[in-house]
Amino acid sequence: MRAAIRVLTGLVLAAAACVPPPPVTALPQAEIEIALDEGRAAEMPLTPPLTFETLMRIDPHVAAYRLSSLRMLLAQPGHVVLRFYAIDDVGHPGALLTELDRVYGPEMTSSGSDGKWVVEHIDVAAVQHAPVFVGLSSPEKHGDPRLWASSNNTGEVFQRDADPSVALEHLRIPRTPKLRVTVLPQ
Repeated sequence: MRAAIRVLTGLVLAAAACVPPPPVTALPQAEIEIALDEGRAAEMPLTPPLTFETLMRIDPHVAAYRLSSLRMLLAQPGHVVLRFYAIDDVGHPGALLTELDRVYGPEMTSSGSDGKWVVEHIDVAAVQHAPVFVGLSSPEKHGDPRLWASSNNTGEVFQRDADPSVALEHLRIPRTPKLRVTVLPQ
């Protein structure tokens, strides 16, 4: 009986040695989230039309990256357009990279302190090597979508002027929308 158990144990161990080990799965790549806002959501500024869109300069301070996603605290429902621009040679918004055009209902809104963020995937295949701009606007005159904002002045939030020759430095906004961008370093 003991001999049979030894033989059976030997066969089980031999069979186990023939089974390949499970494949090693790579961990997902680490992401970086860029947040210009700080503090509590304290304000609900108006969302401007496209001509005067709010622009946020996003600089992850890495040599190369891909845009991954964004998250934002929606204060009031409505039609929102988010545009991602490459930066041009003088530091202004340049070529349009992609656009998210969404209508958010009341179920997507946040109280500003409930931790309820709207998350959107950003579909830009090109690797970026410089900061980008995110433009926030609303195409509807009768809607009133708003994002929560904090009252800190980052120096990285601007109001677009209809005249492109006006320097961005003269168009700074002293509040920062609660909008964060996630990037994948390359």
